[in-house]
Amino acid sequence: MKQIGINDFTYYNYPTGMTISPDGKHGIIAVVNANEERNCYDSCLWLYDMENGTCRKLTNGKKERNFIWLDSETVLFLSDREKRHQEEIKKGEDWSCFYRISIHGGEAEFAFEVPYKVQKMKLAGKKLVLTIKYDYQKPDFAHMEEEEKKKAFKQWEEEKDYEVFDELPFWANGQGIVNKKRSRLAIYDMESGETRIVSPDYENVEGVWVEEGDKILYISSLYTDKKDVYQGLKMYTISSDQLETIVEQKDMSIDYACILKGKITFFGSYMKDYGFNENDKLYTVEKGVVTLLADYDDSIHNSICCDCKFDDGASAVHDENYIYFIATLRKQSVIRWFDAAGHMETLVDRQGSVHSLALLGDKIYYPAMRDMGLTEIYCFDGTEEKKLTSFNDAVMAERTVCPVEEFTFTCQGLELDGYVMKPVNFDPAKKYPGILTVHGGPRATFGPTFFHESQVFANAGYFVFFTNPLGSDGRGNEFADITGKHGGIDFDCCMAMTDEVLKRYPQIDEKRLGIMGGSYGGFMTNWAIGNTTRFAAACSQRSIANWISKCMTTDIGYYFNMDQLKADPWTSPEKMWEHSPLKYADMAKTPTLFIQSDEDYRCWMGDALQMFSALKYFGVESRVCLFHGENHELSRSGKPKHRIRRMTEMMNWFDRYLKD
Repeated sequence: MKQIGINDFTYYNYPTGMTISPDGKHGIIAVVNANEERNCYDSCLWLYDMENGTCRKLTNGKKERNFIWLDSETVLFLSDREKRHQEEIKKGEDWSCFYRISIHGGEAEFAFEVPYKVQKMKLAGKKLVLTIKYDYQKPDFAHMEEEEKKKAFKQWEEEKDYEVFDELPFWANGQGIVNKKRSRLAIYDMESGETRIVSPDYENVEGVWVEEGDKILYISSLYTDKKDVYQGLKMYTISSDQLETIVEQKDMSIDYACILKGKITFFGSYMKDYGFNENDKLYTVEKGVVTLLADYDDSIHNSICCDCKFDDGASAVHDENYIYFIATLRKQSVIRWFDAAGHMETLVDRQGSVHSLALLGDKIYYPAMRDMGLTEIYCFDGTEEKKLTSFNDAVMAERTVCPVEEFTFTCQGLELDGYVMKPVNFDPAKKYPGILTVHGGPRATFGPTFFHESQVFANAGYFVFFTNPLGSDGRGNEFADITGKHGGIDFDCCMAMTDEVLKRYPQIDEKRLGIMGGSYGGFMTNWAIGNTTRFAAACSQRSIANWISKCMTTDIGYYFNMDQLKADPWTSPEKMWEHSPLKYADMAKTPTLFIQSDEDYRCWMGDALQMFSALKYFGVESRVCLFHGENHELSRSGKPKHRIRRMTEMMNWFDRYLKD
């Protein structure tokens, strides 16, 4: 058996959710693969035959992931396979090219193109419902005459040296500069070839559902200066070209909407009890009046931490009777439904992680991780779950997967879950180094699921241990609520976990302990090195050091972080500083590695550099590895060579300080 190594993620297959043909006989799966040589990710479409259970590759392109069924035998997908309009795109134009392919074989053929960057698409009869990326600062090249276009290209080229910000947020993680950029709703007529934008100017479209043939429900966020946390719900009817406001944008956040038994039903939150992180409840709306249908306390999405998935699918789907959705329960994600009366039932309750959902008839299809394995496609037929694919069986069969041992312990009277992975070829007579890993969020959760990073360290001879401290998801709003308490009881939970592990596993050398984490886990790592000397090495990734700079430089800082801290830089700067790891940097002794990306606008590099500078100032061994062109998702979807370098930096750092 091979031990799992740093670059093994390049051998994994990453199937996304299955989309089922209208006749139910076939499914299409987009499969993503890391290409180390080209330093990118390739994706193509696979066809699954429901009758005989076989799966074969349907397309051979490199970037084919966004698709829909046109009918039961034809698939429409976005692709740049012919490199159409490459010169125009380089100059600044936006184009999206669509191809169609028969499931019975043959080459894909060009179908049509639109002069916009298409983000998502849905089918509504003979029309496509598109969300497109729209830049109000960019000239409308596609609708210009040639001479006018040449002048506009020249002016646009000169402007590339400058960025103008006059909105909040002005940048966003994974999107780059978003100032004056919006996602807009457009309709493409496949018979006439006409594309019409139907959403108002400066409205950001944040979720789209096609209902009753030609009604489009969508989440709306309209702003021209500062985006707030509130969203509205609108409905556009294609046949009448009418736009109607269903829920005003004034006091709610909205996550999912549909028409259930003739009533518009949606998941949303007033955010009054637990702030921006509050779990959604189920509501109906009629003539502008919003009515609570189900007072629900659990999450409506998958919060299980994972560095081995690529999925753009839906966390909720519906038919005329039920909304099916993913919920996180303590250490696993489950599938539930609500009916039109607000009654809820759990359908699939298995250890593991469910990534997204698709529905046809009485069957649910979903990518999931089961039994410490990688992602495969599963089906639930109302009675039992069945595994449909085997994309990763071969690669997993020849590798040593270290199991996760589970236990519970208490911290200040609170029962918590603990998880430990023993090193490969564990010998109870030997002493080993151990690493505490802290998840991000903090509203995320660890469980006994496959996590590549942890497997690499366990296979390299480390104990790896982790917990879900107060503030984590999966146990309701009250458990997740640590507003204004960061670095308090959550830190105590992490230290209690470390104490418990040392007590249960005497083979761990308490003088060779490490700590690592990213995002909120990076905050906790920074906090730990300034508040304890028990760790001999640390790795802080995409971290938070100073809440004032975090709130004033990042995409979510001005609303989310200030909400979670219950503080702002003007009325309560002392509180923000009190909860900032940078305040305690003068007490740090732990050698610390900082992993950071220069396009991470969620936890900007300024905080990592502040903490690094402070440690250097006080004579603490420290190092920064800054990745160009990467963002907050480096560890999950960064370029393959960057992910390898990241893990190599981490392994070398911990080996240097924790191994004999």
